[in-house]
Amino acid sequence: MAEADRQRLLERALSLPHAKPGDFAGGRRPPAGADPDHLRRIDDTTLRTKLVETGIAEGLQSPKGPQKIASIVRIYPSFDAPAKVAGGRAKRGPAKATGGGQRIALPTVDEMERLLARLHAEEEIASRDLARATDDRISLLKRTLVDLDGDELENTYRELGAAIESRRAQRAQARNEAFRRIESDGAFPERAYLRLLRR
Repeated sequence: MAEADRQRLLERALSLPHAKPGDFAGGRRPPAGADPDHLRRIDDTTLRTKLVETGIAEGLQSPKGPQKIASIVRIYPSFDAPAKVAGGRAKRGPAKATGGGQRIALPTVDEMERLLARLHAEEEIASRDLARATDDRISLLKRTLVDLDGDELENTYRELGAAIESRRAQRAQARNEAFRRIESDGAFPERAYLRLLRR
């Protein structure tokens, strides 16, 4: 997401109505040490999801089913909200500062292992999809070589070399496709750490 879009999302988050202590239900209390100005009520579930996914907000309270309780988030203006992972909420790893002074949350070892495993799996699938036609062409050319001679043999060898080179280039395409598939999977929270990997 572009920096300008992230800043617009932060502005929307900070324009939400403030959450009051009485908005917390079921014995819940505002987090210790939380700035009251960063505790906001939110009714727009789509916006809430975007805020959480971009590290702007942490969900503190969400109505389930017919519950008549407020939906509350805690805003993190530095985009370093705790990451939500399957099975519960896990704190992001230590943060590092970028050149602009903005802090970027780092993943835990488990989060990075899940991301790398998913990346390798997606890359393997994408590689198979991309290479199928090229592999068929290479196999055909190899079978054809035994029946050729002279110029036809030389031309077929050149064509075979070009096909093999094309297959090598597809490795980079497979990596890019794997990144794209993970980036578009909103149900995979570790996708937020793709920015730490080089394609």
